[in-house]
Amino acid sequence: MKKIAILGSKGIPASYSGFETSIEETATRIIKSNFDVTVFCRSNHYKNKLSSYKNVNLIYLPSIKTKHLDTITNTFISVVKSIIDRYDIIILYGVGNSIFLLIYKLLSIPVISVVDGADWKRKKWGKFAKLFLIISRHFAAKYSTFYVVDNQLLADDYSKRFPNPPFYIPYGASPEITSNLSILDKYNLKEKEYIIFVGRFVKEKGIDFLIKNYENIQTNIKLVIVGGNYLNKKYEEELKKTKDKRIIFPGFIYGNEYESLLKFALFYVSCSYLEGTSPSLLNAMAINGLALVSDIQENKEVLKDTCLTFKSGDDEDFKEKVHYYLKNAELIEKERLKTKEIIKKYYNWEKISKQYIDLFNKIII
Repeated sequence: MKKIAILGSKGIPASYSGFETSIEETATRIIKSNFDVTVFCRSNHYKNKLSSYKNVNLIYLPSIKTKHLDTITNTFISVVKSIIDRYDIIILYGVGNSIFLLIYKLLSIPVISVVDGADWKRKKWGKFAKLFLIISRHFAAKYSTFYVVDNQLLADDYSKRFPNPPFYIPYGASPEITSNLSILDKYNLKEKEYIIFVGRFVKEKGIDFLIKNYENIQTNIKLVIVGGNYLNKKYEEELKKTKDKRIIFPGFIYGNEYESLLKFALFYVSCSYLEGTSPSLLNAMAINGLALVSDIQENKEVLKDTCLTFKSGDDEDFKEKVHYYLKNAELIEKERLKTKEIIKKYYNWEKISKQYIDLFNKIII
């Protein structure tokens, strides 16, 4: 049985971002094809440390918990541990971790790198960090055995820049959830009488744009903004200064509570200026079926001609599209069915896991 190690994320069970969700959904399926899978987790992220999760092995290692060092210090320790433990294939998440590929290359250890979207464009990074990330993508393309991107736009960009093209494997989403309508009582909400955003509180998500414009929309429909920012509490507190009582901040929520809030919302909304493949959007499409998002190319690729988009950063177009959804209940119910079919066709976790297994078999052969 071949041993697979997955590095570079916070770990599983997933409770933070798309990387973790992707790892959980794929790893728990990959083991069914006769692979021994281990996920390396950050010890400071988990209070309850399990030896395994759904038959996937878990190893907890430390990190220096700061914005710039949390990921890279944990990954370095994980790389050393993975070499000592002699894994057959490494899956390395995050373009910033590509700096470690040289070590694996020198030791002839096969690595599949999973790189993010244009992470170097994010406002949270300074000039040095952005330069580091730009250099890292060159490492990913040159020194990985194979490298994977999550959207076709990024795949096209890498293919133009580098002689060896990436493999396109998207994130997935699952419509199969166990919802609980009574969870709405906790937040004084009623079914289809609120809209919802889910994501990290970072500037490129456009949450300040969302709040500013929603304050000027005349409606009794509430706005639920799920998420937060562990590393930048100042920005989070600035967003929460709104005096609009229709706007609710439940913080980070996961599992059944998160899925229930998403399902019973009227629709999902996101005003992002920058995205890769958005896991929150995919989940909204799968669980709720209706979304209103900015018209950046990455969002439009995910939607595949379903749902409405608005001109990114355009106040009036955003408010116009919100009003359209609020006033056309029958039409949007038909749109939900169309959206959920897109999820089944393109973003199925079984198909996605099979694509990773195909890469393993290319290496093994």
